[in-house]
Amino acid sequence: MSGQPFLFELSGEHPTLPRSEVLSCLNAECTSFTEVAQGPGYVICNMQGDELDRVVARLALTHRVGRYLGCCTLDSLDEFASSLQPPPGSVAVRAKQYQRMYPEINSSRIAGKVGMIIKENAKIDLESPEVEIRILMSDALHFFVSDKSVNRRQFDERKVALRPFFSPISLHPRFARVLVNLSRIRRGQRLLDPFCGTGGVLIEAALIGAKVLGSDISKDMVLGCMENMSHFGVTWEEIRVADVGEISDVFGMVDAIVTDPPYGRSATTRKEPPGDLYERALAAMASALRRNGSLAVVFPTPCLKKRQDLEKRETHTQRVHRSLTRNYCIFTKRSGP
Repeated sequence: MSGQPFLFELSGEHPTLPRSEVLSCLNAECTSFTEVAQGPGYVICNMQGDELDRVVARLALTHRVGRYLGCCTLDSLDEFASSLQPPPGSVAVRAKQYQRMYPEINSSRIAGKVGMIIKENAKIDLESPEVEIRILMSDALHFFVSDKSVNRRQFDERKVALRPFFSPISLHPRFARVLVNLSRIRRGQRLLDPFCGTGGVLIEAALIGAKVLGSDISKDMVLGCMENMSHFGVTWEEIRVADVGEISDVFGMVDAIVTDPPYGRSATTRKEPPGDLYERALAAMASALRRNGSLAVVFPTPCLKKRQDLEKRETHTQRVHRSLTRNYCIFTKRSGP
């Protein structure tokens, strides 16, 4: 394929979710791409540069993205830096250790050393550079031009406590966005949350351009969900009071279902045992999905191993605290209309 390699610098907040989120967003937004390498704190993919903005606008667990320049070892640093051809414009070099890698090396000294070498071919400006060359110190020293930064502060601005209507057990907006992204929903497609609660999933889905629909068995939750969505300036196709078993009749077929069901709280399950609710919900959600549609759901128990109408695509486990583990379960529907 045509295109060029871009490095995605991952946040490291979870061992597997950041990489999967990147690949899911590329699937949703790019005409084609190829993953060429991955390692601690990074993914490198060949893609078209003009598609980068749409991908970056979706991401939650990535710091920055840019044109990949190559990698080297510490021993070959001088030789590699001498061969670099920086893009036009004034340049600053920054280095960052991924987690605890290279603990004996000062990252500022690495950046300074590279800056001294490349100043023969570029004007160095540490205050307001036109180009920032980043060195990610991971399994090697990975060099890339920082083309785009992810706006991660936006998620804290929508966190649960800042909503007019909230529930303390809701997903943080950052991970609600990840769950939406893992569904690979495309702009303009229909996404349903049948346990919409306070609307965290629907807000994140609407912000990336999905047509959102929601339902909840609680009228208070439905009203609170709409209040929150209005507060953050997003629109919806339909949100209404409904049991999960009714979603096919209420909403028709949808492209993706993304949801964080209640974890056995009697106020929102009407005292239905969680296991019964999840089994009933899975059948209903599978029926409402179009063929090749995605189901992205969080359970407090391990993901089911097999279901006839749903093919498990990936799973991720997130330890929240001693009494709660979230299991991100992503399925594709392989049968039906």
